[in-house]
Amino acid sequence: MFRYFGSKASTASIVADTTLAGYEGASIADAFGGLGNIGAEFKLRGCSVTACDLLRFPNAFQHVRLVCKTMPSFRKVKSYLGISSSEGLRLYLNSKCEPDSWFVHEYSVSRKFFTASNAVSVAGAWYEITSWIKLGLIDDNEIKFLTASLLNSMDAVANTAGTYYAYLKKWDRKAIKEFNFSWYNGLVAGPKGTALNGDALESLTGRSFDVLYLDPPYNSRDYSRYYHLPETLARYAEVQIDKNSMSGQPVERSAAGGKVREAMKLPYLSRLICEVGWKRLVVQYAEGAYISIENLAKELSCHGTMKVHEVSALGYQSRNGARKQTHHVFIIDK
Repeated sequence: MFRYFGSKASTASIVADTTLAGYEGASIADAFGGLGNIGAEFKLRGCSVTACDLLRFPNAFQHVRLVCKTMPSFRKVKSYLGISSSEGLRLYLNSKCEPDSWFVHEYSVSRKFFTASNAVSVAGAWYEITSWIKLGLIDDNEIKFLTASLLNSMDAVANTAGTYYAYLKKWDRKAIKEFNFSWYNGLVAGPKGTALNGDALESLTGRSFDVLYLDPPYNSRDYSRYYHLPETLARYAEVQIDKNSMSGQPVERSAAGGKVREAMKLPYLSRLICEVGWKRLVVQYAEGAYISIENLAKELSCHGTMKVHEVSALGYQSRNGARKQTHHVFIIDK
């Protein structure tokens, strides 16, 4: 799975233990849900989780992990293709090739994000899923399951160090492996949740939960650009690529970057805390990030009785290993 999202995964169990003391089986809002790591941990513990993300591709992962109870049936598309099983459908997607496509040209020929054979196979699966959408053969639940599966399988052979902002000069050992479309193994036992694709403030304002969990952006990095390729593929529409972009960014850039920069600021968090109903507020924040721990603690202490815990976390994964971070977990009860 996409490596940048590793920090929350490394702390999920500890943070869930701390968050849920006295709130077992709570309704939880995860305002900055990412790929759903912490949300999945809460769900496993019997909580009903509502998660948000600005980008479409993490929303697909959230949907599988928080909303899906079982793997979708893909009944209509199986009937259309004369395929009787999900394994047969998986093999069918692996058989598709699309050598003369924008994806192959932009991300294999012009930019070495994928080997030629892998790019042809990824494009083949993507075009096939796109055709099913146009024919109305798959519903939203099935689209998101297919999206998470395709992107997870694609990332396993991407010639990158963890993001799609650049490709490696030499072929990485994972990049020379053969692409294999596999069903995403992300189903999580627990109450059915909700995955919202949108800004946290816009999506959650006026709603109430037992727990509001906030893990806001720690810096101004524009994740819509760092992960432009999976985001583009999650839209299932061909786009024009900027020929001057080393990483193959679309000509029409995502507007999500500006919203991310707003969400990292203290005024945004303060407004979110005031606009969403909660009994317990949990804020997880990295030491040395955009907002100083002192300023954050001062603001949060205004909203109730506060306790603070320190947790060791793994940051961004690189070739040299994981960068260690200290996360502060603020627990505020009204």
